Amino acid sequence: MTAAPITYEDKVACLCRELAMRRRAYPRWVEQGRMTHAQAEREIAVMAAILDDYPVPDVPRSDLFGGLA
Repeated sequence: MTAAPITYEDKVACLCRELAMRRRAYPRWVEQGRMTHAQAEREIAVMAAILDDYPVPDVPRSDLFGGLA
């Protein structure tokens, strides 16, 4: 059985989900001491930079705690 091809839209949707998950989870992880605030910001910035490689109109960009950047 052959898997369906992975489209540009599939990649963008996955990146958006991952970025949203990080923005939801990382503040809690920082509070729990699982990572530092700097580590959280860096990981979110890396994922946002990857998403920037996939230009899509109307994709909201926000900071670590969900405010619009």
